[in-house]
Amino acid sequence: MRRAQLLKLLLSVVILLITLAVVEYQIGWYSLLTSWQGFDGATLTLLVVLSLTSNALRALRIKVSFGLPSTRYPQMFYLSTNHNLLNNLLPMRTGEVAFPVLIKRYFGIGVVHSSSHLLLYRLLDLVALLSVAGILALWQFSPWASLGLAVITVLGLLLFNQGKRLVVWLLGRFSHVKLAKLAQAFSDLPTRGGHFGAIVITTYAVWLTKLLAFLGVVLQLSQLTLAQAVTSVAVADLSSILPIHGVAGSGTFEAAFVLAGQFYAIDTTALLKVAVQLHLFLLLMSFVAFVLGWLVAKVFHREGPVS
Repeated sequence: MRRAQLLKLLLSVVILLITLAVVEYQIGWYSLLTSWQGFDGATLTLLVVLSLTSNALRALRIKVSFGLPSTRYPQMFYLSTNHNLLNNLLPMRTGEVAFPVLIKRYFGIGVVHSSSHLLLYRLLDLVALLSVAGILALWQFSPWASLGLAVITVLGLLLFNQGKRLVVWLLGRFSHVKLAKLAQAFSDLPTRGGHFGAIVITTYAVWLTKLLAFLGVVLQLSQLTLAQAVTSVAVADLSSILPIHGVAGSGTFEAAFVLAGQFYAIDTTALLKVAVQLHLFLLLMSFVAFVLGWLVAKVFHREGPVS
């Protein structure tokens, strides 16, 4: 392991330890964990189902995007849950490397081709998260503003193909073999028509179910309004792209949640408490989805042609 990597790992561990200490000092881990006892069982079950549904929809997006056969869905589900778990555990989005590796192993799809699709997913994820969170947050203040954001989002999605063509043109300006392959991979991306529409709809379904699950946890365990909860949840989720954070996203997830809540002048301790609870729910559901994905792939294992 290189020195820079070792330092980043040590820093991640230090951030984790600091987070554990701060939570114990400000709230107390026993108090925080026992507060889940007051959570309504039926509501919690619904939120768990919504979270698992979000994972299932991520696998469906892979099927739709690559045009893979339905008989191989169990492997897609396992791949998706594995990828998601690694992303939640590893810093700096290094878990993303698992996607092209796993999809090549299970479906024989090339790294460049699969990586271009992954980039499309991430761009659409960002659009979906910001637009859904923005529309929900603005609705309480101005339904017209929410409608305006929805219109802007649709127009932005319609411009995806033009953006792709610009990127392909720029890459084509360089006479390099690898860049030429990358340009071809981008050129093959489905960014218009029914194929692109199906990917977009699936992406929004992923984020609607995920945000509903997260918002359910926050609203059940705190006194935050919908706008306050949406803002904090969205900013906390975006914190995963930061270059440095603690093990499993600890520290920066909570800090981002609290920082977003400060916009509404909410008590810091109350924000920290619900941020930690939400983060625990996120990590637990990642593990549950991974185990479920592994079981599904084992029980319903199918071998066959990719297309």
